[in-house]
Amino acid sequence: MSKRELGAKGFGDGSCYNAVRPDYPGEAMAFFASTFNLDGTVRALDLGAGSGIFTRQIRDLVGEVIAVDPSASMREAFRAAAPDLEIFEGSDVAIPLPDASVHVVFVAQAFHWFDPPAALREIRRVLTDGGGLGLIWNERDESVPWVREFGRAMRWDQFQPYKAGRDYSSLLEAGPFERVERAVFRHAQTLSKEGLLNRVRSTSYVSLMDEQERNDLLADVAQVVANFDEPLTMPYVTDVYRASAR
Repeated sequence: MSKRELGAKGFGDGSCYNAVRPDYPGEAMAFFASTFNLDGTVRALDLGAGSGIFTRQIRDLVGEVIAVDPSASMREAFRAAAPDLEIFEGSDVAIPLPDASVHVVFVAQAFHWFDPPAALREIRRVLTDGGGLGLIWNERDESVPWVREFGRAMRWDQFQPYKAGRDYSSLLEAGPFERVERAVFRHAQTLSKEGLLNRVRSTSYVSLMDEQERNDLLADVAQVVANFDEPLTMPYVTDVYRASAR
């Protein structure tokens, strides 16, 4: 299965995703606010918005935020969580907005699913001149021994759909963007053991496994944290980029 097929098919339970995926650190949101001069005059797009976790965080920093996502399940979860926000069907290469219609585009936990050259051209199309592009990912901090063991238990080394921590700077600079800046922040998520298992279930390749394979994987994950007290704290490294439209 190709990466794009995995991205299209692997997120069929938007409500589960919304319940167990982490939000983003306040320092990262402040970074975006300062580097893009966010205020009540700014119109923003959250592209690949999923269930709207990032959208709900950025809403109070801008005048208007709209969202786009290709998954019907994710859009349903988005509307359930934030019925007052707009989300439209669309993708990285087909954004249903006019030219030069937004001041900043954000992509949270989704750029690795994109077709980068085509997506960057399409993002530039909907941005005003000098508009901003912000990318953000939460990645498990595998410098922590138990988190590294957790990653092996969930078969990340075998099935990972993208390389965590990849440097996208040169890729952004090769497109219609400039003044690229990368920043890294720390974050953490508090979960019950069942919440952690649901967090694993929400992973694209895990959701598409057959039942026995998925159950075996979840049993291995549960064993990693079997002796841990609840709640658990999952540490993350949050990778952030900002760039400006040429």
